[in-house]
Amino acid sequence: MISVLKKSLSLILALLASLLFWISGLKEDPPKADFYEPVYTDSYTLLDGLSRSQGVTTDGEYYYFSSNFFLIKTRLDAVTQVASNYLAIPPHLLAKGCKHIGGITYYDGKIYAPVEDSKVFENLYICVYDAKTLRFLFSKAVPLEYHENGIPWCAADPEKGLIYSAGRDHITSVNAYDAKTLEFVEKIDFEAPVHKVQGGEMYEGILYLSISRDDHAVFAINLETGAVRKAFARNLESSAEGEGMTILPGPKGTLFHVLDISSSQLVINFRHYDFDPSSIDW
Repeated sequence: MISVLKKSLSLILALLASLLFWISGLKEDPPKADFYEPVYTDSYTLLDGLSRSQGVTTDGEYYYFSSNFFLIKTRLDAVTQVASNYLAIPPHLLAKGCKHIGGITYYDGKIYAPVEDSKVFENLYICVYDAKTLRFLFSKAVPLEYHENGIPWCAADPEKGLIYSAGRDHITSVNAYDAKTLEFVEKIDFEAPVHKVQGGEMYEGILYLSISRDDHAVFAINLETGAVRKAFARNLESSAEGEGMTILPGPKGTLFHVLDISSSQLVINFRHYDFDPSSIDW
C-alpha cells in the first residue's frame, strides 16, 4: 500500500511539474534582435525551484544555490544535490527578523551570503559558511549607512581578498570588506548607476552584476576606472524577476549562468549564456 501511495505521489508531482513548465512557457516573449538569448536553460519547480530562487555561485567543481532560507550544493549538472542547509539563517539572526538570503559568492573554501530583514533593512549581515558542508561559521553586521535598501548580493574578489556588496537601487558604488574579518575596507565609486542589483561575480578583474527588472541585463564594472557598461540584456518576459548569477566556462561554450523567477512565480530558470566579455567596448 505504501509503495502504491509513493508511486502515485511521484506521478502527481511529475504531472504538476509538467503543468507548471507548460504554464511558464506560455508567457515566454519571442526573440528580440537586441537581446541576448541563452544557449540552453535549466528549469525547476516545487522544492527544486524553491531552493534555487535567489542566488548562485561556483567554486569550479560545484554550484551553490540560495533561497530565502536555504543553501544547497549541486554538481555542475545543477541538479544532483550533494549538501544542503535548509535553515541557513542562524537562530540569533532569525530572532532579529532576518528572513532573506540574497545573491551569494564563493571564496577560499567558504560561501559568503548576504542576510537581511527584508523590507525593514535594520539588520543587515554577511554570513559565512563552510563550502564543503554548508555549515554556518560566523556573521558580521554591515554598516547600515552603506546599504540603503538592504544587502541583496555580495561578490568575492579573490585577487584582492575582498568581498564586495552594496544596496539594491541606483547604486553608484560598492563597499569592500576584508574576506577574513568582514571589516569594512573602502567604498569604490563608479561612473553610472546600476538599478535593482540581485547578484554579482568577478571575472578577469571585472565585476559583473545582474539586475531584476527592465531588460534583466548583466552589467560590467571596471572598479579600477569606474567605467560601467551593459554587457548584455536578457530576453525574459517583462514581469519575470532576474536573480543571482555566476561565471564559469561550461558546456556548449557557455560562460554566464543567471537565475530568474518566471512571471508565473512557479518556475525558476537557470539560463546559460555564451556572451564573450572581450566584446565589451571599454
